Amino acid sequence: MASKLSLKELIEQGLSLEKEGEFREAVKSYSAAIKRAPTYSAAYNRLMILFRRQKEYKKEIDLIGQALQSYEQEIADERQRWEKDHSGSADISLKLAKSMGLINEKGLPVHEEPQVLAWRKRLETARKKLATQSNKPQKSSVKKK
Repeated sequence: MASKLSLKELIEQGLSLEKEGEFREAVKSYSAAIKRAPTYSAAYNRLMILFRRQKEYKKEIDLIGQALQSYEQEIADERQRWEKDHSGSADISLKLAKSMGLINEKGLPVHEEPQVLAWRKRLETARKKLATQSNKPQKSSVKKK
């Protein structure tokens, strides 16, 4: 069923499932969108929100890492395609961009998209929440008399 839906329809389906309280099914819908389009930020954002609301910070941290890795891979792939198409000027252009501080040693842009910056900020917050959650004493199920 999910394979026949467009990315937009998968997100809409996920939102509908969230409203119905069907969180596991919503996760499947958003995950299907990510599988089809690995840099589809709307699906990542909804999944992050679901994990955050359920206080599943480890899952959120892993997902943010996956999202950031997908974006970095897309940038690297685009750069390789550009270098191939512009082989004559690619070397000098990259050297110029590095000397101007526009890209780092990995060839990634120094100035990131707002979405990526927001994910990096959320990653730090989720790590702090996970550390706090891990340090809290667990409630005992044994009743005291």
